[in-house]
Amino acid sequence: MIKYLISCFFFFVSVCFSQVTNPVVINVQSDTSARAGEVISIVIDAEMDSEWKIYSIYKIVDGPLATEIEIAGKSISSIAKIIEPNPIEKYDPGFDMTSFYHKGDTRFSTQVLMKKDLIPGVYELIVSVYYQVCNERLCYPPKKVSKKILINIVQGEPRDGRTTLSVAKSDEVEKNKANSFLNLIIIAIGGAILSWVMPCVYPMIPIIISFFGKVSEDKNIGRISVATLYGSGIAGTFVFIGLLVSFLSWGVNDAAVQTGYANIGNFIATNAWLNLVLGLLFIFFALWMFGVINVNVAGALLSKTDKAGQSAKNAYFGAFILGIAFAITSFSCTVPVVGMLLVVAASGTATGLLTSLLGMTVYGVVFAFPFVILSLFPSSLDKLPRSGIWMEKAKVVFGFVELAAAVKFLWVPDLEWKLGLLPRNVVLGLFLLIGLLLVLYLAGIFSIQKGSQSNRKDISYVGIIITSLVLLPIGLSLFSGPTFHYNGLPRFADELIEAMVPPPPTEDEIAVKEGWFVDDYDSALAFAKKEGRPLFLDFTGIYCANCRVMERRIFPLEKIKNQLDKMVLARLYVDKKDSLSAIYAQMQFERYKTATQPYYVILDPKTESTLADTGGYIPNGFDRFLSNGVKKYYSKNQ
Repeated sequence: MIKYLISCFFFFVSVCFSQVTNPVVINVQSDTSARAGEVISIVIDAEMDSEWKIYSIYKIVDGPLATEIEIAGKSISSIAKIIEPNPIEKYDPGFDMTSFYHKGDTRFSTQVLMKKDLIPGVYELIVSVYYQVCNERLCYPPKKVSKKILINIVQGEPRDGRTTLSVAKSDEVEKNKANSFLNLIIIAIGGAILSWVMPCVYPMIPIIISFFGKVSEDKNIGRISVATLYGSGIAGTFVFIGLLVSFLSWGVNDAAVQTGYANIGNFIATNAWLNLVLGLLFIFFALWMFGVINVNVAGALLSKTDKAGQSAKNAYFGAFILGIAFAITSFSCTVPVVGMLLVVAASGTATGLLTSLLGMTVYGVVFAFPFVILSLFPSSLDKLPRSGIWMEKAKVVFGFVELAAAVKFLWVPDLEWKLGLLPRNVVLGLFLLIGLLLVLYLAGIFSIQKGSQSNRKDISYVGIIITSLVLLPIGLSLFSGPTFHYNGLPRFADELIEAMVPPPPTEDEIAVKEGWFVDDYDSALAFAKKEGRPLFLDFTGIYCANCRVMERRIFPLEKIKNQLDKMVLARLYVDKKDSLSAIYAQMQFERYKTATQPYYVILDPKTESTLADTGGYIPNGFDRFLSNGVKKYYSKNQ
């Protein structure tokens, strides 16, 4: 953002004397009347000249502030997703990055479902729009505009076609919808292919050989029919589970609409109860893999299918049951993939039901396909791997992976409920511990499952190398306090770790411990006067990427810390949604004629006069800037 300097005298005058208002005018229109339980449409217009732009609601980048629209009112039952026009994707010279924005007049729209038990009368809704408006030279401080609309609820039952929220279809919505279905199909196919080599598959091989071997000996039994029923049993089990979850959750509002999230993925990632259930479920399956829990779910079914193969009368039924047993037996290994598809089913809507049916059908059919083909040629089944030491090791490895996945899910409720049991460093430590135990297991140092003592000397060198490579960035992050974020990782590894662990301690939390005053200019000024030290002001922003880089990489340097220790430090945010940030933003405009962040100022606290100031990302020369300001202060006050 170093290029985003503001040096405009007329804008300075307008801020000081309030002769020119913010260049965006917000207007709200809506249906004026409806019946209780009906949907009303709301349109929000942002009117501005073509030189100005506001930023996209959903396509967010570090730097500019995203537009936010909220609708509130006690008479509201639920709110549909806000629809915005396709944003412009273009290089933004102000923020030195590609951003997504709207120029000129822009219209947003949504729908609101009124409560069913409203009595006739007039009800008030508040539409709030939070936005940042910029042009090529400057940005105004972020602003929140609230508009009141009145809805007249009239007598009568809800009319047909007006009781369900519907999202206005735009090209972007249709494109996203198509992409979502394509992504779901890819996940289902990829997951099914991965499931073919899961260790839970192979214990079934001897029984499958026995069954289809007996079937092939009887010429009165149609092998194609039996194979088809066998595949139907496998695929049908997964489809049935998906539909069952959908129907059990039927009537629940779509999670994305109900919570205001842009998509169901955000809901999955942040819902505390859902993540708690998933965490406990993965612990259960990990213990199952380790052999600590012995659940023989399909035992009775396998016995019956083995007997069924002895007669043509029962062969068809036995093939179907064998398919069900095969699916159930493999479930402990396939649950990571199946679980992703089941979460979609749990949305409890028609869309969730259809998506679940599609995903689970694709997964079930692809997963069943090779085993159906092999069932037509029973002799080829003899060539498949049998259960043995290799399978035991594979199951234990999957157990460690599922245990790590459980930790990832469990820190979400811990963070949401502020329990403090799984902070970032603890989660990283648990991942490292789980990985080290896996390395020791692969090295034959210890064994988990009974009867595997002979396996101790069987060292899996490839597994050890892969696990060690995964542990390296985790260990580097763990030992990079106080943020527990190692800056030297490749972007892919960095993003992967950030997706698996809680957010790091904020720079503000660390700063307060180190003696900074955060959003408290008056106290910092008074303390600087009392101590007889210069006052260092850090004008910063929540979404300011260069601010974070300075705070994480430049401030901790020894030569920088030595200079900062000579001053009283204050960090002032200019873009929070409160009146205090507006005051600090105006202070920066009025005193320094700039709105760039970060912006650094060294003051004489006695006179509040500026000793030195500079802005932007300054990896070189920042220590000289600090040193010059400190020298000026002490030479002036000797």
